[in-house]
Amino acid sequence: MGYTIGAIACIVYAAFVYYVAIKRPPSIIRLVKKKFNKNMSDDAAVIVCYVFASIVLAGGIAFSILAAIK
Repeated sequence: MGYTIGAIACIVYAAFVYYVAIKRPPSIIRLVKKKFNKNMSDDAAVIVCYVFASIVLAGGIAFSILAAIK
């Protein structure tokens, strides 16, 4: 049960971060830039979003596999 909830949470979070990377809402991109580096360009912030979304998506897939095994 825990792996399933973790998988769903990771996949939903990854989808949201991919949405941020694709649509580039100014308020959220500004938040990403503030969190990591104030001198970061918008393109660098989008790349950071893609990287973190991909890592979390990989975790969601791993949790899905673990949930299927159990």
